[in-house]
Amino acid sequence: RYIAINDNVDTINGESELAPFLNILNEMHARQTSKKVKAAMRTRFANGAHYGAYAPLGYVKDPDKKGHLLIDPETRWIVEKIFDLAVHGRGAASITRILVEEKVPTPGWLNYERYGTFANIYAGAPAEKAYAWTIAQVKSILKEETYIGHSVHNKQSNISFKNKKKVRKPQEEWYRVENTHEAIISEEVFQKVQELIASRRRRQKNGTTQIFSGLVKCADCGWSLAYGVNSQNKNPYAHYHCSK
Repeated sequence: RYIAINDNVDTINGESELAPFLNILNEMHARQTSKKVKAAMRTRFANGAHYGAYAPLGYVKDPDKKGHLLIDPETRWIVEKIFDLAVHGRGAASITRILVEEKVPTPGWLNYERYGTFANIYAGAPAEKAYAWTIAQVKSILKEETYIGHSVHNKQSNISFKNKKKVRKPQEEWYRVENTHEAIISEEVFQKVQELIASRRRRQKNGTTQIFSGLVKCADCGWSLAYGVNSQNKNPYAHYHCSK
């Protein structure tokens, strides 16, 4: 049984002739609301303000100015350490191992200690959880323009107001506003790290490097394809596949 009081619909009384029309009107209302929300968000993006639930690692939200970031003196060293390792040739996997070995706290753990968030993950968890860094986290930080003082928004969005699945937006649709807050990393260091990331190629166990390493990308998600060799057949062959 379905009851909609405002629309005077009650299935116990039989089908309502108005229900299909009411559904259309309700969908139009939801669509218009979605457009208005997106328009408001685009205005915020154009202003370069930060409206995330949490400030990025190394920053805190300015209590006196909504959407503005201030450098966090207690955690900026973590960001500086990650970029320092990267600019001296360390890859994301190597940096991750160092952070874990030196027991550097993760952004999630820091938010839990300060604000009590993510209690379902960290409350009662073993001590190792506090510094359980992942390669994806390190890669994300190394590519984040927030650390050179810029604000970049609209990197992803929902497919539609009906489908909440996130899709990656092309770079030409991003909102990039420069010098919106104080930088932690210099522009020169950041660009050097991006060059190293783009040119880095993983070596195979036999010491060789595949000529397409780091160049072949997945058409669906953009991730670098992984190289593998099938040696179980009489005639071994090599192939590339997406690990995601």
